[in-house]
Amino acid sequence: MKNIEFNILPISSSTGAEISGINLGDTLSDDNYHKIREALCRWGVLFFRNQNITPDQHLKLGKRFGDLHLSKTISKVPGHPLVGEVRKEPDQTRNIGGNWHSDHSFAAVPPMGSILVARELPNKGGDTLFANMSSAYEKLSSGMKKTLATLSAIHAKKNALQAKNLSADRQVSEDELKSLGRAVTEQFIHPVVAKHPETGREILYINPTYTVRFDGWTEEESKPLLSFLYDQAVSPENTCRFQWDEGSIVFWDNRMIWHYAVNDYHGKRRVLHRVSVKGSRVSA
Repeated sequence: MKNIEFNILPISSSTGAEISGINLGDTLSDDNYHKIREALCRWGVLFFRNQNITPDQHLKLGKRFGDLHLSKTISKVPGHPLVGEVRKEPDQTRNIGGNWHSDHSFAAVPPMGSILVARELPNKGGDTLFANMSSAYEKLSSGMKKTLATLSAIHAKKNALQAKNLSADRQVSEDELKSLGRAVTEQFIHPVVAKHPETGREILYINPTYTVRFDGWTEEESKPLLSFLYDQAVSPENTCRFQWDEGSIVFWDNRMIWHYAVNDYHGKRRVLHRVSVKGSRVSA
């Protein structure tokens, strides 16, 4: 495996970096792998342009970073059961992921990250926003940090579905709600302040889609503090916005990054393929 010298260009002071000069369809050398992983942990989300990878190469790339996570609800690419398809057709009004969220935070072990590949794009619109929860936490006051350090929060898939939001994976109809059964109530309690397992940085581990309330608090009691934290989390200095091109690839660290797919391309088709990497338990 040839070692490639590539460029890492941060696109904001806290969130996101664009990497150029490397072909992700090739097998990554150990040095290149470690540099990309370090950049992912530092900037939270990495952007690659002018890539042309097949589903098999997409899978190979994901497996380079760990075992793959299989979502039970996302549609699959035919012949590739570990490659998810994020699709919106011209006649659909809702998109997938059209709200701020961290993927599968309702699970005991959420995915470490996801690699999203653009396959078909509208001629305009369809950007994705990203927010850095490590940066958001760092900007809180010392008093707020002490308060949050004592709290855990309940994350539930049911929360998103009952609100008739989209799950992080797909649009869910009323009939599907009935058929999902036990999956609808999947939930888990995580610490509100988590520690990144690779960097040790502290992370604000909540999100508007799946976090229901603080453990031991009612939803009504939780709402004011959660709303304050959500507003702080998506302040401009914690976020970045990516405009997709054909051949674009985005790799985000799901442990510290929220994302939001902008739904502003009605009447157009948008198709992306997703591979997710298994994570570890969320711990303080």
